[in-house]
Amino acid sequence: MASESRTTPPGFDELIETRAFSRLQGIVVALVSAILILDGLNLQLLAFSVPSILADWRISKIALAPAVGMTMVGMMAGALLGGALGDRIGRRPALIVTISLFTAMTLGCATAGSVAQLAALRLLSGLGFGACFPNATALVAEWVPKRRVGLAVGLTSVGVPLGGMAGALVTLAVLPHGGWRGCFVAGGILAGGIGLLALAFLPESPAWLSTRGASRHASLERLAARAWSVAEVGASSVDQAGGIAATAIRYRLLGRNNLRVNVGLWLAFFMNMMVANAILAWGTTALSQLRLDLTVALGVAVPYNIASMGMTLLAALLSVRVGSRVLLIGLGVAGAAACMEAALLSQGVVSHTVAPGWLLIGYIVVGGAMGGIQALLFALAAHAYPTQCRARGVGASSALGRLGGIVSGFGGGLALSQGSTAPFFTICGGGLLLVAVGAAVVDRHIRAS
Repeated sequence: MASESRTTPPGFDELIETRAFSRLQGIVVALVSAILILDGLNLQLLAFSVPSILADWRISKIALAPAVGMTMVGMMAGALLGGALGDRIGRRPALIVTISLFTAMTLGCATAGSVAQLAALRLLSGLGFGACFPNATALVAEWVPKRRVGLAVGLTSVGVPLGGMAGALVTLAVLPHGGWRGCFVAGGILAGGIGLLALAFLPESPAWLSTRGASRHASLERLAARAWSVAEVGASSVDQAGGIAATAIRYRLLGRNNLRVNVGLWLAFFMNMMVANAILAWGTTALSQLRLDLTVALGVAVPYNIASMGMTLLAALLSVRVGSRVLLIGLGVAGAAACMEAALLSQGVVSHTVAPGWLLIGYIVVGGAMGGIQALLFALAAHAYPTQCRARGVGASSALGRLGGIVSGFGGGLALSQGSTAPFFTICGGGLLLVAVGAAVVDRHIRAS
């Protein structure tokens, strides 16, 4: 038996768990981070271009609303379709196809001559990137050791706020000379460049290849040679004799074994994105409604985003040490407490009995909580779903999150229309408490190492 164990080559999953982190694994993490930059870029390109479009076409903000709304609708639909596509044809080809779609439609936005055309192009560009996200997350999770999934996915998710910064920089550099159309051309070129890098260097997921049976074994051995100079690869723990039928994939995602994962993650994703988008879309309005100076209300966005990015990295690091359950519940409760404090303090600010600084501190605490929660939720989704339906599971979770973002666009304005900011902050606090509840429901958490 001992002799047999020495001569049997290791499976690919064993290589990932036991070998040193290779250059190829580093390339995967770096390229996925670059792909996720497209998320923030996609959202910010139009947001920063809106004033120029309104002036160019001489239309009202309400008239342009369909083009803005179609972006989120496309990303929600893309998350569902892209997850299914990645589980069917593989992570790498799904990413190449969807990045190409995003690139083409972003370039196409520069040619739009009406709101209807721009809305259609934004719908398709959102569809393209929405389909990228679950496959990128699944791919990086399947190339790192299980004990490092939370760290890797958390680190790559920093690409989202970096994409927002990239969108701002592109707009500042291009808008004065090339106008809003030039901004979309620049964004499309950037996306196309990332797509070409993915085409040239991004490998397929070894875990996905293992589910395809013996026909893909040669591909696994080529990947092992490329990553660690290993000539022979044995059977993996996720190997199966044949392909996975579509009905089996659906069963695995919606079956009883995934019930608590689905309920908990989908609740947490919906509530997290609802609160995050409400604060991003309506937070400045809420602070201005408290009679704070507009420069103060706008200025708080900087420390808010710094706290969000900082906690994204810190949560990724801590997930390895303390696990995802404790962190998610703790961040949800902390964020909810800060929102409830803001709801109470807002009454004092209006009556000039509370210093605005305390309200802004609570706002920054919420920013940190939101950044940490988002990174942990994507890491948890990549960890909790099995290989055969991982992209589909991450996609469904992401789609529910996008739906929460759409709801917040209407709900945030409705809450602030009541004349007080207390309902707005109270709803945000309740949403973050439900994030903690969702995290408690999930029964397949990242464990502390």
